[in-house]
Amino acid sequence: MKNLILILALLPISVIYGQEASNNNSNSKPDYSLDKYVNNLEYIKAESIGGEIDFEKMLVGYGSKDAKYKTHLYAISMWTQVVNDLGINKKKEIVKLWEEIYKKKMTTDEKNAVSQGLSQN
Repeated sequence: MKNLILILALLPISVIYGQEASNNNSNSKPDYSLDKYVNNLEYIKAESIGGEIDFEKMLVGYGSKDAKYKTHLYAISMWTQVVNDLGINKKKEIVKLWEEIYKKKMTTDEKNAVSQGLSQN
């Protein structure tokens, strides 16, 4: 009987907090770990290779070489969305930033992935 009362007492609390958590995530942008960086540009440069916004490390291991290349392009698209969320909205600026970080020129496919990432926001 005590267990039933306890369960009935805790049920409304879990329902209320569960709804509150889901409501907070519906229209908000992701929460990036910006607190240890001076500005968004510093964050992007520091976290793009091996960090919080290195989406290639999340998407590896899909088999064939073509799949890996497509994953690479998708990772660039996802990275572009984050960079756009952080205030860099022009394709030329994003391409220049990516080339500065990765120290190589973007291919046409990679630039197309940037365009795709910008169109997703």
